[in-house]
Amino acid sequence: MLILGNTQKKANPYALASFICSMVGLIIFGMPCGIAAIVTGILGLIKFDSEKESGKWMAIVGLVVGIFDAVIVAMYAMMRTTSSLL
Repeated sequence: MLILGNTQKKANPYALASFICSMVGLIIFGMPCGIAAIVTGILGLIKFDSEKESGKWMAIVGLVVGIFDAVIVAMYAMMRTTSSLL
C-alpha cells in the first residue's frame, strides 16, 4: 500500500503578515502599517523555503505596497508641514 504524505504547503507566516499589513496600510494610509509590511516582507523573503511553504508572492506584494505606502505617507507629511510654514 502506497501512502502519500501531505503535499499541501503551508503559507509563509511572514509573507502573509506583510500582505495583510500592506493592504491595511493602503486602506488607512498608515505609516506603521507600511513599515510593518516592509519588515515582514523582507523577513518573508529571507526565511522562505520553497519546499515547505507557499506564498512568496505575498511577501513581494507586501514589500512593494508597503514601500509605496510609506513613501506616500512621508510625502504627504512633508507637503503638509511645508504648507503650514508658508
